Amino acid sequence: MIGNTLLLALTLFMAFGFLLMDRLKFLVPYRAAIFRNYGWAIGLYAALLFANLFAAFFLLARRFFLKHTGQKLVYVDKQLRIGEDDLSTEIRERSEE
Repeated sequence: MIGNTLLLALTLFMAFGFLLMDRLKFLVPYRAAIFRNYGWAIGLYAALLFANLFAAFFLLARRFFLKHTGQKLVYVDKQLRIGEDDLSTEIRERSEE
């Protein structure tokens, strides 16, 4: 889940970066002065943007992909304790180990 979230956040972050590079072509002659004076602020903003993207995608993934996981695990645990036959033999064998 973290890998998928990281991939999504990095993809969107790079898309933003390429979009900005395309839109801000007129600032190329002033590149050295901009990075010398405002490089730390640009870097800090970029790091915060990436962290926020990662957190947002992580929360969305937890919300939609791990829905009712605890209830499903409780149900499987009950079936293992009762010994119902509808569980596969592989799950039963692994739980006995």
